[in-house]
Formats: sequence, structure tokens, C-alpha cells
Amino acid sequence: MKGLKQRLITGSIIFAVFVGVLLLTLLIKDTNYNWVFFDVFVTILALFASVEMCNAIGKKYPKPLLSIALCTVVLGFAAFIVAQTAVKIGGITSFFCVMLIMCLVAIVYSLCSKKIGTTNVVATMFVLVYPISALMYLLAINHLPSPYRADTLLLLFAVAPLTDTFAFFVGSMLKGKKLCPKISPNKTISGAIGGLIGGTVGGVVLYFVSLTAVGEFFGMGPLANGVGNCINFICMGILCSFFTQVGDLFASYIKRMVGIKDYSNLLPGHGGIMDRIDGLILAGIVVFLYTSILIAI
Repeated sequence: MKGLKQRLITGSIIFAVFVGVLLLTLLIKDTNYNWVFFDVFVTILALFASVEMCNAIGKKYPKPLLSIALCTVVLGFAAFIVAQTAVKIGGITSFFCVMLIMCLVAIVYSLCSKKIGTTNVVATMFVLVYPISALMYLLAINHLPSPYRADTLLLLFAVAPLTDTFAFFVGSMLKGKKLCPKISPNKTISGAIGGLIGGTVGGVVLYFVSLTAVGEFFGMGPLANGVGNCINFICMGILCSFFTQVGDLFASYIKRMVGIKDYSNLLPGHGGIMDRIDGLILAGIVVFLYTSILIAI
């Protein structure tokens, strides 16, 4: 009972923080400042996730260079913001330039140190790709033009919990064959399908919200003309749900590989930051790419 109470309290705080950041992000209409809260929030998440991933990998394999990972987050964020605020484009490209430089720094550092080997550099590069680079796509979403920005942010943060909720209840009721028993013994195929239904529901709900005054208040709008608008919301909901589940499985696979239950105990009853954002990491990349294609066409 005590553990459940602790989990509920922590979950409520996490929910309040995410909702608060999202509201501040969407309700500030001045384009010179409306990116600040969300971008800083994601960067803080990236810093914590970097520490957790470095510690996790180091439990069984050569430990990544934490200093390189943290510098990549800070310098990459700075390069991203300079590019986006100065010329309005090139944030992701600027980040990857910084990441490449930091990879070279790690290689040079390993050549000059007797304690740091090639395996440490490889482990470091893994952390630079996952979760750091993947999280940067959440920043890119926050700098999309209106109404894509509001539509995509709301969809990401609505579909993820709906996916988990539908997957849990459908999986609990129908049970059936396990999805990936070696990675996550409790997940079932029926639960995964339930999660996709949750993503579809989220896409449909947000489509109708985007047509209302409430949606307009938050900066939402059509993703396409006519019936294509609804189809795009549904497709994004399904994609977001699917890759939320893939992201969760991938993070669980890493935990299995290194022999840990949670990435940390930072969030009592919920594990670490990585345990809470593992689904968003991959979903953010796919949804950003989908939205970028919509903008291009």
C-alpha cells in the first residue's frame, strides 16, 4: 500500500510538471520566447537521461565518457538554439555537427589516455545517439511552424499515456500470447494492439479538438485539406503509439542487457527519467519526420 501511494504521488507530480511545461509552451504566443520552457525542459531531461544511460551501460560494459555526453547536450543545445533563432532553420544539423566534433574529441582523448580505450569511445557514441540525439528531435518539434507545432506536441503527450492505458487494460482483459517475453515478460500482443487503438483514439480526439475554439486557443489547426486532415491525425496517432511501444521495448532491452530493473531511483515508484521518457524518444523522431514531410508537400 505504501509503495502504491508513493507511486501515485510521484506520478501526479510528473503529470503536473509535464502538463505545466506544455501549457506554458503553448500559451505564450510571442515567438521570441515561446520555445524557452519546453526546450530547457527537454535539455534537462537529456542531461539526466545521459547520466542514467552512462551509469547503466557501465554496470556491465566499458563505461561511456560522461563528460563528453554532458558537453554534447549543453553545446548541442546551444548550437541548436543559435541556428533556430538566428536563421530559423538548421537546428538539428547544427546539433549533429557538435555531436560529430564531440565524437572526434572522445577518440583523441582515448588516444591520449592510458585508462580510456576504444570500447569506452564506442559506448560513448552509443549514448550520444541514444538517448541524446533522439531527444533533440523534441526540440525540433517545438520549432515547427504553426499549427504543426501545437498539433504535434499535444499529440505526442496525449498518445503516449493513452497507449499505455489501452495496452494495460486490453492486455489485462484479453491476455494471450506474449509480445517479447525475453525483453518484457508482461507485455502481450493483445496489449500492443490495444495500445495502437489508444493511439488511434488519441489522433481522432485531437482532430476534433483542433476544429474547436479550444484547439485554436492552443494554436492547433489543420494538417491538410478535407478528409486528409483527419487521416493525418489518425496516422500520426498510430505511428506515435507504435514507436512509443518500440521505444519502451528498446529501453527495456538495454536494461535486460546490463541487468538492472530501473535506470535509477530518482523518481520513487517510477524508476528514473529514462523509464518515463523511453517511449517519447523514438516517437518524437518519427512524428517530426512525418510532420516535416507534410510541411514540404
